[in-house]
Amino acid sequence: MTGARENYLLAARGERPYWVPSFTEDSNTFMPDFWSALDPDTGADFMNVKWVENEFGKMPREDWRAMEDIGRWRDFAKFPDLSTLDWEGMVARARQAHAPDKVNMALLNTYGIFLIPVNMLGWVDALCAIYTDREELEAFVSAITDFLVETARYIGRYFKPDIIVTGDDFAAASGPFLAREVFAGLYKPYLRKIIDACKAQGALVEFHCCGNCGYLIGEFLDLGVDICQLPMPNDALVGDKKKYGGRLVLTGGWDRRGPGAVPGAPEHAVRQSVRTAIDTYGRDGALIFWDGGICGQSADARQKLAWVSDELHTYGQEIYRR
Repeated sequence: MTGARENYLLAARGERPYWVPSFTEDSNTFMPDFWSALDPDTGADFMNVKWVENEFGKMPREDWRAMEDIGRWRDFAKFPDLSTLDWEGMVARARQAHAPDKVNMALLNTYGIFLIPVNMLGWVDALCAIYTDREELEAFVSAITDFLVETARYIGRYFKPDIIVTGDDFAAASGPFLAREVFAGLYKPYLRKIIDACKAQGALVEFHCCGNCGYLIGEFLDLGVDICQLPMPNDALVGDKKKYGGRLVLTGGWDRRGPGAVPGAPEHAVRQSVRTAIDTYGRDGALIFWDGGICGQSADARQKLAWVSDELHTYGQEIYRR
């Protein structure tokens, strides 16, 4: 009998699984502790970023700048010494909550060579640095890359994941933040090093990028990404799915801006939104369903989650039996 892990990996490899796997329900996750660790005296992380968290997520504090000048990144970015960390202990604690028949997924990072400078400087200064202080910005990007490459090696050695998730939010709802030539010239070579390091651990690579990814989809596939996590559903993504077929494996599919996501959406609209996601992006496989994290703890949010989960379990079980 096929288990959740085997089924998940079929979809992750661009094949037709037995049912539509669920990102949230069918995976064990591991992430190194240092990403959530805060200095007890300053309340800042190892990049000197201070965070504010509520029921909708975690964001850098708007009234705080980790640094004012990209040229001073060496003074403020304090990368952990990975050789001194208790990797065996971290993995052991994670595995206590893991189910044996789920896919093992390691979160290398959820923000990286693009968003770390943004988090430290703010959007305006970080984007301006691309043009006003390219040399220092690239030096910082290179240092972050080296750190992530080394982290991937430790993850591979101690956790031995099926999938390693890396990424950066290079796009907004209106499209990518960067011109293609900027992405290709400044960021792509370093992303290739990170992705190659992940693959060297024997893992599939999943790249997280929210928003309307546009040209980025092709770039991610060119880099060797196996799974694209959470690009915003739109006509361009539908076109990409038709163009690339099973080569474009998606984690996501659910339209967080569609009729099933609006406050107070009726049950039939929420259920139809799940069917639409599966029919549009996963009819032939290569889809790992994720609603993207319905935010909040309101009664409306909890009810949506229940309808989405139930419809995924029913329609998602039927779709590949036809």
